[in-house]
Amino acid sequence: MSAIVIIGVGVLGISACGGSVELDQEQTVDALLSAEEFPLDGFTRGEVQQSEGDEDGGSLADLVEGQDVPQECLTALQATNFDDSNFAAQSNVEFTGGDGSAMLPVAVDVNVATISGDSPLTALAAVSNDCDTLSMDEEGMSMTMAFSPLDELEGTKMSITVADIDVEAIVGGEVNDKMMVAAFSTGVPEGDVVKVVDAQMKKVEDAG
Repeated sequence: MSAIVIIGVGVLGISACGGSVELDQEQTVDALLSAEEFPLDGFTRGEVQQSEGDEDGGSLADLVEGQDVPQECLTALQATNFDDSNFAAQSNVEFTGGDGSAMLPVAVDVNVATISGDSPLTALAAVSNDCDTLSMDEEGMSMTMAFSPLDELEGTKMSITVADIDVEAIVGGEVNDKMMVAAFSTGVPEGDVVKVVDAQMKKVEDAG
């Protein structure tokens, strides 16, 4: 299950709004929400992480490696390429909540990035259309994985069931011109993720 979290950190990109903002690497760090600015209660801010410029973020296809997946779905998953070449500048920080008893952490990883190409979330959103529920075997356990579109953000919701345990992860965001704001979250409702993305985008726009 840890692969979901690893891929999710790389799976952050955006959709489209108006305006013209473009931040450099140092500015993306400064533009990240502070603990006081984070709109949800009960969360702790972690350490800021910055793009190294040469990392391969992988794709959602990594989650189904070795499994029997319909070709249309596999092609869509492979198209979700999230390496650093998509970004001219990128920084992220994770906010964690909950009591630590959940299978996956209650967390929102917030990304601010300047994109140098197409938004990765364009391909990510397409997965919801091209993939039905997938049934797989992972380390001797049966697992199902489904993708569904988000209501207010571009991206996808991953719903995973393993041994009668249900897990949901949301990846979604927005874009303003060249600026990406996106969130990867587990254990957080979509409406709260929207609040985080909106607050982060407002700070990015103010920084520009």
